[in-house]
Amino acid sequence: MASHNVQRRKKVPLARYVNYFEVSHNAVEFLLDFGQYQPEADSVSVHSRMAFGPTHAKLLVAMLSRAMLEFETQHGPVTDLMQETDPLDAIYDSLPDFDARAAALLHRPEPATPSVTPLLKAKR
Repeated sequence: MASHNVQRRKKVPLARYVNYFEVSHNAVEFLLDFGQYQPEADSVSVHSRMAFGPTHAKLLVAMLSRAMLEFETQHGPVTDLMQETDPLDAIYDSLPDFDARAAALLHRPEPATPSVTPLLKAKR
């Protein structure tokens, strides 16, 4: 694969938390809406939309699949919500100890070098 000069912003964009998303498509593009479900209000606030051509949507699927395989190899299996009778039950079951798991990760020693490596680079 050819090497490309990727220009990154000097200031990294702020990451947004997502626990809700929708995927739709029409004849020319795929649309991904991202948001946050707020159980106390029983509502969803959609905050971002991404649009992809079919080729880049397929590339995104491949890259996410590859990243998930790598993640599960390093950290163990992730529950397959598509196999659940009610996928939201599996999500709710994971919430009670979320704070404890996040705190434990914060207190782990940092690796000597970052373990994040690009899996594939999309071409324009």
